[in-house]
Amino acid sequence: MENRDKEARPLTQAPALAVPDAESARGIVSRWLRTNIGDALYPAEPKFVDESFAWDVPVWFSTAKTPMAALVADVYISAATGAFLGRPAREELIERLNQIAGQG
Repeated sequence: MENRDKEARPLTQAPALAVPDAESARGIVSRWLRTNIGDALYPAEPKFVDESFAWDVPVWFSTAKTPMAALVADVYISAATGAFLGRPAREELIERLNQIAGQG
């Protein structure tokens, strides 16, 4: 009698992740910030969020005089697709920056 459990099964391979590591996530957010906002915002160390399979990238207001002065926002990127899952609008970031500048 033949054992069907031992029959060769075709191997399936998971697709490659669009954002496989923290440095890739930081690069995506950095490019988005430079293109849409300016250069006073710094993407800090991304954290992987298991529950949503996404990268959480904190964004800080940072200058040479006052590095990492204030947390401005968190940006979320899908590790699987590279799509932004959550990010503030440009206007929201500018409003937050104006609030920070008014406190200083």
